[in-house]
Amino acid sequence: MLGVAKKGEENVVDSWSRYDSELKKLPESQQKTYTEGFIKGLLASKSSGSQTPKKSSTLTRFYIFLAACILIGYLTGAIRVRIGDRQFGSLFFSNTQEVKPEDVQVTFDDVRGMDEAKLEVEEIVSYLRDPEKYSRLGGRLPKGVLLVGPPGTGKTLLARAIAGEAQVPFFHTSGSEFDEVLVGQGARRVRDLFDKAKARAPCIIFIDEIDSVGSKRVSNSIHPYANQTINQLLSEMDGFNRNEGVIVIGATNRVDDLDKALLRPGRFDVRVTVPKPDLAGRTDIFSFYLQKIVHSPNVDPRTLAKGSTGFTGADIENMVNQAALKAAKESAIEVTMAHLDEAKDRVLMGPARTGGRIPDEEANRNTAYHEAGHTLVSLYTKHANPLHKVTIIPRGQSLGHTSTIPEKDEYQMTKGQLLAIIDVMMGGRVAEEIIFGEDMITTGAADDLKKASQLAVQMVKVGLRDFTADDSSSTSLVKMSDLSPQTAEAIDKEINQVLQDSYQRAKDILLKHRKEHQLLAEALLEYETLSAEEVKRVISGKKIVRPTPASLKRSSESRIPSSLVHIHILDEGRK
Repeated sequence: MLGVAKKGEENVVDSWSRYDSELKKLPESQQKTYTEGFIKGLLASKSSGSQTPKKSSTLTRFYIFLAACILIGYLTGAIRVRIGDRQFGSLFFSNTQEVKPEDVQVTFDDVRGMDEAKLEVEEIVSYLRDPEKYSRLGGRLPKGVLLVGPPGTGKTLLARAIAGEAQVPFFHTSGSEFDEVLVGQGARRVRDLFDKAKARAPCIIFIDEIDSVGSKRVSNSIHPYANQTINQLLSEMDGFNRNEGVIVIGATNRVDDLDKALLRPGRFDVRVTVPKPDLAGRTDIFSFYLQKIVHSPNVDPRTLAKGSTGFTGADIENMVNQAALKAAKESAIEVTMAHLDEAKDRVLMGPARTGGRIPDEEANRNTAYHEAGHTLVSLYTKHANPLHKVTIIPRGQSLGHTSTIPEKDEYQMTKGQLLAIIDVMMGGRVAEEIIFGEDMITTGAADDLKKASQLAVQMVKVGLRDFTADDSSSTSLVKMSDLSPQTAEAIDKEINQVLQDSYQRAKDILLKHRKEHQLLAEALLEYETLSAEEVKRVISGKKIVRPTPASLKRSSESRIPSSLVHIHILDEGRK
């Protein structure tokens, strides 16, 4: 340091000596000015040189502080999100819920409408109750059971019933709860879940919506850790370490999306199909839920089951509950068939607009002819589903609705049935064109055309059309994008031909029955909602024997409210 300082002093002396020799050459009047300038420049140079390290150090500290603030803010935000979800700490800990055996109150008696599925899983219950019975003979129970079926059919209920019957611990989680924002969280949670289960064996692990975590693995250079969770799940279910006494039950309605390694023997080697209930199953479900409410003796579960083809167990439970709520709202003493019919309409068509039809009468007229078009095509088309009800009261996202229900359980559909569905969908669009002209067609038929196009595509893909092309590739076995341009063009032409033929058939029906079309539309404008029996009376020229909604509204406005009104309505409902 002393040498550096001394060297700096010598540089200053040399500079001053050179400057002094040059200064003496200038006039005496300018020497003072130049001397002051030299000294100021020298001082400024020394000051700048001494402050540079200080500024650099301050800037470095600022960048470190900024990075720390960003990291703390990110972690704080993640934790605050979890607090808002009432899942504080799940960013670092598992979301798995353990249900103790004594807390599982569901048994097979609570599971209705799926007798075949219950028989499939009885072996699981027997093993959990007496594991030595199977191990003594050298048998090995399947490690995983996959419940496959549409939403609302009771897959979760069946899994809880297995735990309730076996009286073993029940670990419940969802496939979407494994992965998090941090890499490796999903795999760690899978390990933690199985570690807990091993400590409590024999037990059940139930993973709902398992397709969220068990979907097919992909090679992704952007996110190379995307497959860690499913790889860990595969390892835990059938890896080097054995999980004796731990049975994994998965539930999904998208089995085609699952990884093939997950479905091989040794993992989910038992697949139980949980379909929509048939007539006997629906009757059993209705009887079960009707026992929980106060209902009229005239309520018949089998009659309700016949009129609810295609309903799931969840739909039936919702229907009975909605009927009970409706009866309570009316201060009725019991639930009647009228309440249940109205609840069925709510499930089928969505909730009705509280104020009835919309105030725009021009739109109501258009909707009436549109829905009347659907209805007439349904009545005069062979293989079409029977009509249930038609309305111009907005329900859900639609201004009107035509409801049809199959008369029996269908396990497969014919070509004629599919074409009939497309024809009925085209009826509304054709009706608008015939009555109001091509320029006055509305957007109300957009959803009908979309569904008709999707159904036409499926018909061609499964070979229900006379499709031939130079490229004989099976369209049901390959992706459309993998077909040759000539084959894809031929398929598009066939799809368009299906829609054009359907459009023409619907048009022929409405032109042939134009008078009935007008009568039905006018009846809808007057009564707003018509049942299948009332529709048949209208098109045959008969009158409907019941007051219109407008007359009921006028009488209710002029009537003084009284508790006797409710008794009168109840008496009418019992007749």
